[in-house]
Amino acid sequence: MDLELRLPFSCKLGIMPNQIFRKGNVGVISRSGTLTYEIVNQITINGLGESTVIGLGGDPVTGMNYIDALEEFKKDEQTAAVAMVGEIGGTAEEEAAEYIKNNFNKPVVSYITGRSAPPGKRMGHAGAIISRGKGTAESKVKALEEAGVRVASYPYEIPSLLKEVLK
Repeated sequence: MDLELRLPFSCKLGIMPNQIFRKGNVGVISRSGTLTYEIVNQITINGLGESTVIGLGGDPVTGMNYIDALEEFKKDEQTAAVAMVGEIGGTAEEEAAEYIKNNFNKPVVSYITGRSAPPGKRMGHAGAIISRGKGTAESKVKALEEAGVRVASYPYEIPSLLKEVLK
């Protein structure tokens, strides 16, 4: 997936379907295109909405990373919380967790896909590969939880977690 950007009812770059979006106060950052749609749809049908949705892409080198997006959401008055969708491979989520722990002042919830992926097997695209014990779903979940992020076990749990952190 290439970089995509969606500001509900303002701007759209990419192929995200319009009908799943609702203007709101949740920023979404994702490495997975299909999961972006699923998470956004869940947020919308559960009565919340999105301030900005950023699809980073899942390849090892992207035009923007989680930290770049988090820095923008930190400054954005329209964003009250962030939903971060990650996947196996690389260390971007662990790096984002460190940034969140030390520099981010808004609540973050997350979902990490690939918990059942076998080490060393490529899953879907070049970025989704676990190697040398790094980039596992478990290492990402642990880092995020240690940073105070609420991590969902399933995508459909994201709206409930958002409602809890937005109270």
